Amino acid sequence: MYEFSNDVYVEVAERLMEAIGGRNFFSGVVTHYDGDVCCRLRTTVIVSRRSLPSVDAPSSPEVVVKPVWWEMSTAEGGVEMDNDFSFGEMLNVAVW
Repeated sequence: MYEFSNDVYVEVAERLMEAIGGRNFFSGVVTHYDGDVCCRLRTTVIVSRRSLPSVDAPSSPEVVVKPVWWEMSTAEGGVEMDNDFSFGEMLNVAVW
């Protein structure tokens, strides 16, 4: 079984945000390689943004990603393996 580390969650989340860009909806695939292991997230998400007021700095948008559907596959050398991926854990670890 492939166990996701915080670092890999962050990498997958960063790739997902790059793929989303400025859109409010995304349906597609993002891929991250952790050594020889290919982690492929297929997902459909709804994205909302709102500006957070700040006294010290210009407002920055808070990004909320809500999964509609997702599937994470992991494979090494073309052989699929079980994994412990959690979309919720990725959202908790990622810095949006």
